[in-house]
Amino acid sequence: MGKLNTFAAGVAAGLTAAAIGQELAKEPSERTWKGAVAGVPYNFRLGEWSDLAREYWNPESDRLFSPHAIGLGWGINFAALLRRLRELTQPNEPVSEEPSTVPQPIER
Repeated sequence: MGKLNTFAAGVAAGLTAAAIGQELAKEPSERTWKGAVAGVPYNFRLGEWSDLAREYWNPESDRLFSPHAIGLGWGINFAALLRRLRELTQPNEPVSEEPSTVPQPIER
């Protein structure tokens, strides 16, 4: 494992430990096991399969990154990514609000 991978694993482990500690510091009745630590979202509750699917494919959202349905960090919304890629590769032609003029034949 390279130094960068070791560092990233250490950061992830540290954030996970901090998130668990944050939840354990709460009264048991107030623990949601969902929140954010150092700006990174976490969700340690087991959700529904639909939540997991919506994390990676949510055509109703324009957000590229959404909090993980289970775990720490963000997932990619591939529906929004595909939509943005289509916009980049197939740009819409500008729409003129003025009526177009049709060239008239030249009379001789």
